[in-house]
Amino acid sequence: MTVEDDRFIADLLRDVLADDGHECDVALSAREGVTLARQCLHGLLLDVMLPEGRDAGFQLGQRVRAHGATAPILYLTARSAVEDRIYGLEAGGDDYLVIPFDFGELRARIRALLRRTAGYAPQLMALPQGLE
Repeated sequence: MTVEDDRFIADLLRDVLADDGHECDVALSAREGVTLARQCLHGLLLDVMLPEGRDAGFQLGQRVRAHGATAPILYLTARSAVEDRIYGLEAGGDDYLVIPFDFGELRARIRALLRRTAGYAPQLMALPQGLE
């Protein structure tokens, strides 16, 4: 699943993932991301700055982790400061990629995440309604 508020980027990410044989649902906000995560969570490409706030992506990642999800999370963001990258990894992220990025690197990072989570079973999330 991709949570990205820029429709063009979200569609581009979905197309890149589809080219590699992955299905990808798209949410344009953290609120929509919660709704999709409740259905089934395979993994997250998660923008940090969403309509709900500057750190909404970090907060979504933390909340998903707090509810037991082990699906891989890759943060995608223009925020490149070392402090942001550290915070993202400590906020439940498995990886952090700064925009702009090369799609070859994105694909390689996704493959690496999938190798590390081999045998991982997608999760149906029992996220509480108040998570939004």
